[in-house]
Amino acid sequence: MYSSRNEPPELSELSEADPGVLVERLFEVVARWARLPVVAVREIIENLVHAGFRDALVSVLCDGRVVRVSDSGPGIEDPVLALQPGFSTAGPQERMVVRGAGCGLPLAASLMDAEGGALELVHNIGGGTVVTLSAPSLPGEEGDPAATAPHDDARVLMALLLELGPSRPDRLAAELGWPVSRCGRELVVLEARGYVSRSEEGVRALTPVGSGLLATLF
Repeated sequence: MYSSRNEPPELSELSEADPGVLVERLFEVVARWARLPVVAVREIIENLVHAGFRDALVSVLCDGRVVRVSDSGPGIEDPVLALQPGFSTAGPQERMVVRGAGCGLPLAASLMDAEGGALELVHNIGGGTVVTLSAPSLPGEEGDPAATAPHDDARVLMALLLELGPSRPDRLAAELGWPVSRCGRELVVLEARGYVSRSEEGVRALTPVGSGLLATLF
């Protein structure tokens, strides 16, 4: 993460034998900094499974408006084809981790387009792939709390935490009828913004900042 043009980046090194766990850990770290659609961010991180995480590097730039994921894996022979729905090179091992093989990159591209941003997919120098998500800064975004106000799903989740009190993600997901993965993604973003806290046991609770914000949203 580059927090300032005049300062060196903040570095985090992650390692994990289980690729599924590694995807979750990477996503959790990046989501704390990125100001992009969380599903798009998740999809390009998950794409590292195809490269076996070889020389994987995830960079967060431009105050979270750019996320770049690179690897030194086998690469993508045809980047244009890879962005077509249904195209996939996932084998049995990758399909154990990747959800909905053949729709990840197209979904991420569609989400970025809806934000007025873009997904760029190019060959890495020396082999591998570089995927970049970028979105323009919005007018009034810098220092404007309204610009980072929770969207509808996040507001509903915060309201449920207020009603139920400290709860685990699976209980929240069951109450809302959501997949646990959807609930988990929203909680990561809320934690990153300081609206929700997490205990060592994985229990989430509204922070005083989150409670105060929630009172102004309804």
